[in-house]
Amino acid sequence: MYKMNAFHDSHLHMLGIGYVESMLDLSTYDSIEELRRIRSERSIILGRGWHQNQFVEQRVPTKDDLNRISTTAPVVFIRVCGHVLVVNDKAMELAGIDEQTPQQDGGRFDVTTGLFTEGAMQRIYDVLPKPTKDDIKRYLITGNDRLIEMGITSCASDDFSTLPVPYELIIECMTELYDEGLLQVRLYEQVNLPSKDLLQDFLNKGYHKRTFNGFTMGPLKLLADGSLGGRTAYMREPYADDPTTRGERNFTQETLDELIHMADSHGMDVAVHAIGDGIVDAILDSIERSMARTGRINHRHALIHAQLTNREQIQRMKQLGVGAIVQPIFLNSDIPIITERLGSRRANESYLFRSMHEAGLQVGFSTDAPVEGVNPFHNLYTAMTRRSIRYPDASPFLLEEAFDLETALHCYTTVNRWFEYNEHNDVNDWIIVDRDITSATPSQLRDTIVLETWKDGTCIYRRNQN
Repeated sequence: MYKMNAFHDSHLHMLGIGYVESMLDLSTYDSIEELRRIRSERSIILGRGWHQNQFVEQRVPTKDDLNRISTTAPVVFIRVCGHVLVVNDKAMELAGIDEQTPQQDGGRFDVTTGLFTEGAMQRIYDVLPKPTKDDIKRYLITGNDRLIEMGITSCASDDFSTLPVPYELIIECMTELYDEGLLQVRLYEQVNLPSKDLLQDFLNKGYHKRTFNGFTMGPLKLLADGSLGGRTAYMREPYADDPTTRGERNFTQETLDELIHMADSHGMDVAVHAIGDGIVDAILDSIERSMARTGRINHRHALIHAQLTNREQIQRMKQLGVGAIVQPIFLNSDIPIITERLGSRRANESYLFRSMHEAGLQVGFSTDAPVEGVNPFHNLYTAMTRRSIRYPDASPFLLEEAFDLETALHCYTTVNRWFEYNEHNDVNDWIIVDRDITSATPSQLRDTIVLETWKDGTCIYRRNQN
């Protein structure tokens, strides 16, 4: 057994972890033919976790595949990234979508394939049953339990965007659960309020200055573009494997400027989802313009993901003092598609997490769970080997970007606390694991098991040894 500091994940979705556990797990299917054989008595068949590279067919499922599952119940299957989904005809019928339905900004849908991306997915979500308060609490408790099982005692979490409910209901549920002692993880809320009206309401009510038991309000979180796997990350240049698109941006430059300045001028940091290099430019422009207006220099603004941020942009982040909250574990799913999507030139300027650290950026580690699994030892493995667990035969990707264990642990603990203005407070949290990770091989590190989790000197989790 070995004692070590507990982990701190700097970006995930605690509510989402619990919500996804209530769905069908699509990550375990090896073929679309297997998907077609799914049978369920649920009135709405909702699943998440598919990735086209996991299927022997090497393609995205379509509405025709889902119609084979049911023609009487809506079937909604969400891609692992959460930025793309596919539905059957019944789901589109309930949503009132047909060939005459006009497209809207911020996402696309294809009636022929049943594929929806980004903002267009909301048309489908609007017809799903609204979760009850008890549902929300159950999802939060499940998410909390999964974190402490993995040795994570603190996290920054985006929860306001997970379900189609008012953000204040999420706050109410969290308040009651922490007061009742049913949540143990320290939570720093990444405030996902993607409109001026919602953000102004939040600011007017003073939530950004309030003190809560067990959780605090953190930066404004914006979802500025999509995912690489779904070809919705917003690029400077078209995709190598689809020159008809550069991806999708979810905000105009004017709106991005306004939202970032609203937060910055009220002393709130911003933490913006940015995958494509095109959206990185737009976000850094907005931050720079806001800082010029506010004169605020003691900020801790960050890009979340920053996968396709190139070396030139890293230097600009350094100049602006913008940090990076990254997910080495994304290589687990992305290794087979990086060069395919980007071409060799751009692929060699991607996932530059070690270069960010060496350039002097604050680089924090996270998993973005439930997009990837929340296991921190899997994340450390990918950071140190640049290999995929899901595709073990794939070659390491840009091995020169690999981290050593000491630096990776620093990013997973100290730097993550820095993003929350908490780096100078002693945290009396630790975990007991089944091996000495300092002498473990990478594969042994990957397979490490948490036996106990301690928070503030109290054991909050003990693994069942039976």
